[in-house]
Amino acid sequence: MADRITSRCPCACCRVRGLMGPLILIALGAIFLADQFTRFTFGDLWPILLIVAGAVKCAASLSSRTGHAGV
Repeated sequence: MADRITSRCPCACCRVRGLMGPLILIALGAIFLADQFTRFTFGDLWPILLIVAGAVKCAASLSSRTGHAGV
């Protein structure tokens, strides 16, 4: 039982969902970079964060849950 609690879920849905944080950080960095080098500001580009989050949620919902270790 201890292995099940500490091990990660191997299903594709959980792997895709695990990309949410890194992709949000990458998008946030790209927005701040664009803010420095283009005429666009954070106020213009913040919807990109919503688009990235929505894309990850859609990909997770379409992924296979075969082998899901959760309840």
